[in-house]
Amino acid sequence: MMVRGLLTLSIICIVSCKDEPKAEKKVINTIIETKGSSECEPHISTNKRNNLNISILLDLSDRIDEPQQQNNDSLYILSLAKSFNDHVKKKKLGLLYDKMEVFFEPAPSDPTINSLANQLKVSYVKGVSKEEYIPKTLERYASLPTQIYELARSAAIGKDYPGSDVWNFFKYQIKDYCIEDCRRNILVILTDGYMYHDKSIMKENNRTSYLTPSLLKGLNLNQPDWKNEMEQKKLGFIPATKNLEDLEVLVLGIQSNNDANPYAYDIIHAYWENWLVEMGVNKSNLKIKNADIPSNIEKVIVDFIQKK
Repeated sequence: MMVRGLLTLSIICIVSCKDEPKAEKKVINTIIETKGSSECEPHISTNKRNNLNISILLDLSDRIDEPQQQNNDSLYILSLAKSFNDHVKKKKLGLLYDKMEVFFEPAPSDPTINSLANQLKVSYVKGVSKEEYIPKTLERYASLPTQIYELARSAAIGKDYPGSDVWNFFKYQIKDYCIEDCRRNILVILTDGYMYHDKSIMKENNRTSYLTPSLLKGLNLNQPDWKNEMEQKKLGFIPATKNLEDLEVLVLGIQSNNDANPYAYDIIHAYWENWLVEMGVNKSNLKIKNADIPSNIEKVIVDFIQKK
């Protein structure tokens, strides 16, 4: 993917210029001029696999209405931060070129949520003090996600959740926000597997841009041959984009609201896997996991991030 012009990374209390006094707490803007991979320093471009670019996409739909879901998600996110920090700790200062941030789609209307998300933008480059900022990264990722979820839940009191527009995030944002030439690009999606937003309801033959509990129930794929029937009817998500070969995807938190269908989890997995592979994600760079206790998911996260 070609990146043109000026890329401005706003790093709040995380990244400091080399000569910045440690006692000073202010917004620091690091401006990096890049024009694609040819502009990357050789020691950075040849080390691409070891330069992490982790994007976390949060599904702030009605799935977070349960306090337990909020708690699980917060601990999943903290595990991601720990794994990211462990990676940074092992790198030489001259090879630092790693970043992590959080996204929503659509952006929440509450400016406080957006401000908190902005504080979760972490970028480590040459000249950054790992000893100073690694603890700060962990502190923020241990507390701010919980605050974001609580604000999102409060905003939805007395009204319906707007849903999470994952489909449009892939169509319009994924390449600009989550894929860079000189880094290993990892997208982590926290979702129950259902996909719905009233601004992106589309259907093309038996394919849709959404998957709801009622739609899943209506598919009547409750027999052992569900996979063959799914293929024959060409059921699945409509591809939102293409050429995502330089992206790895970890989907966490899949749940099913259809207890009557013993294959519901498998069907949701198939929807997501087929969709991501059709858009170019290599199957070997893709993992989809059901909701589980955070200690179990932590191992999944560590294994995925540390994969060579």
